[in-house]
Amino acid sequence: MASKAQIKIAKLDAARRQLETAVRLYFSEADPVSIHTLTSAAYQVLSDVNRARGGVPMLKEQIPTWVRPDATVEAKRRLNDAANFFKHADHDHDEVLEFNEGPTELLLYDAVRKYRELTGETVPVLAVYDVWFWLGPGAEFIVNAERQKILERLRSSFPNSTRRSFFAEALPMVSSVDS
Repeated sequence: MASKAQIKIAKLDAARRQLETAVRLYFSEADPVSIHTLTSAAYQVLSDVNRARGGVPMLKEQIPTWVRPDATVEAKRRLNDAANFFKHADHDHDEVLEFNEGPTELLLYDAVRKYRELTGETVPVLAVYDVWFWLGPGAEFIVNAERQKILERLRSSFPNSTRRSFFAEALPMVSSVDS
């Protein structure tokens, strides 16, 4: 039996592949554990590369500036709980996690944004998630009235969209735009 060829892969390419797969799984409403695991792995790579390059801190690193000092450790723990639970079983092999998909969406958005910032590359699949985030899960974070109006007009272009239908409609549009 012939062995498979080895490939050389850079850290940022690995992160892009993980993010693209996580986004495709997300829009196909596939397994949220797999989506979170891929997102967390890519997030960590991007965070490490960003820190090494002296970039603007990512969400997890900014927690101390957004949360009361006495709640910082708990906030970080909550953002890392699922990733650690899905990756390790050395101390909690009999435990059960009540998993909430919400943090995955926020971490995925932050990772998509940071990938674009670090590489200057607009990956169509990731760009679709970026737009979806602001139309759905991230809409509550918008405080700028002008941006809110723009998003309302955009949202009206996709009435009653599900994840799947939005992805199917938006990906060809985003893919046709030169980055």
